[in-house]
Amino acid sequence: MNKNEEITNSFTSKIFHRFETVITIGLVILVSIMILAAFWGLVVETYRLVLHGRFDTLDHKAFQSAFGMIMTLLIAIEFNHTIMHAHNEENRDVIVKTVVLVSILAVSRQFVVFELETISPLTLVALAVSLLSLGIVYRLMDRAPSSRDKNLPKE
Repeated sequence: MNKNEEITNSFTSKIFHRFETVITIGLVILVSIMILAAFWGLVVETYRLVLHGRFDTLDHKAFQSAFGMIMTLLIAIEFNHTIMHAHNEENRDVIVKTVVLVSILAVSRQFVVFELETISPLTLVALAVSLLSLGIVYRLMDRAPSSRDKNLPKE
């Protein structure tokens, strides 16, 4: 490569890196706003349930609704964390594993919020197969050597 091509590639790389940084910051801000709004909704809903006495410990629908909202918040927080670190981390293996874990959490949330009486057996089987598949993918990724390990010098 000649000097002009190196300068052009370096300049293009810097511009793209700045573009990625701006988009990443924007996504983190937008997702953070959504997390705050969802948290406020959870606080208001919990207050209403407790204030109006509808938060009966035997009422599974109230718990189901509250835990569904909590799991949604956890998914959003972990997703936001993944976005922040995706831009900063060199090791993409960790990011992919985190995305798989967030997916596992999202599918698991469906089991919590669904009413088993209203869900079709085919949907239930599809969710179970999805969860099993994601678990297998995560396990395979956990056992495989990471790209960082491949770059280490052999002794």
